[in-house]
Amino acid sequence: MNTEWDDLRFFLALRRHGSLRKAAGALGVNHGTVLQRLKKLEDALGARLFDRTRKGLVATEAGLELTLHAEEMEDSFRNVRAAVGGKDEALAGGIRVSLPFALFEAGLSGVLAGFAEHYPGISLTLDVGDRFSRLADLEADISVRMAFAVEDDAIGRRILQYGKTAYATPETCALLSAGDPGIAWLDWKDAEEERPWTGNTGYPDLPLRHNAPEHHAQIGLAESGPYLSLLPCFLGDSTPSLVRVPGATVIPDRSIWLLYRTDLRRTARIRVLREALLGHFRDRRSFYSGMLGEQDQ
Repeated sequence: MNTEWDDLRFFLALRRHGSLRKAAGALGVNHGTVLQRLKKLEDALGARLFDRTRKGLVATEAGLELTLHAEEMEDSFRNVRAAVGGKDEALAGGIRVSLPFALFEAGLSGVLAGFAEHYPGISLTLDVGDRFSRLADLEADISVRMAFAVEDDAIGRRILQYGKTAYATPETCALLSAGDPGIAWLDWKDAEEERPWTGNTGYPDLPLRHNAPEHHAQIGLAESGPYLSLLPCFLGDSTPSLVRVPGATVIPDRSIWLLYRTDLRRTARIRVLREALLGHFRDRRSFYSGMLGEQDQ
């Protein structure tokens, strides 16, 4: 028997209401749709399921037998839905979170630690790095990203655009102010990309040294040598050993995005983590935008 549960749902409505009109009303569809579904089911089974009488539709012998099987399927479906729905509504289970090192260091580590303490039944698995975890490939359940645009089978929102500027140690800033010729930018682009990117930084004439595309490598080198590093403001401002380089330009950069898998949009544990992250970004909007003195919007 090759039938679908949706067709059996229409059949059970006819059995319980005894007329096309009443069944259509209960299902929220029109009369013709119910009749079409009934015909489809009878054709698939090769049997007439109802006799039409003055008192309405009366199940045939085949209809009575099908009623038993359809009600069993209905009970099974209801049990499965209750079990799965219960898990979706429970504030328990695991969440895989993908986020960049910069955001983790700047504040999300504290948010996630506080979230884990508040919801002890929820276990977090963190993927912290610069590689995007693809939600469509089930590599993560929630992803916080720094990107100009996102392309993924996900639901989410653009939170804000952040800025970047030059950071260095106070000692390096003093050398720069004194005209020390040994000061250089830390490079972060691939060799084949167009250069220089330093043109709109406020210090276009400093040479480029090395190649450190990851933020933690940039910070480590800037802490140890006479280098300027171009960092997201929220990361540079969160690094105690570095300061903004006087005279450097704040450059509008990528946006921060919060994404989550479409199939988990109604899951309670995803919802509470999403709200915790959104609330954090909302409360610290000026900090993440990188514009000192900017009022939260």
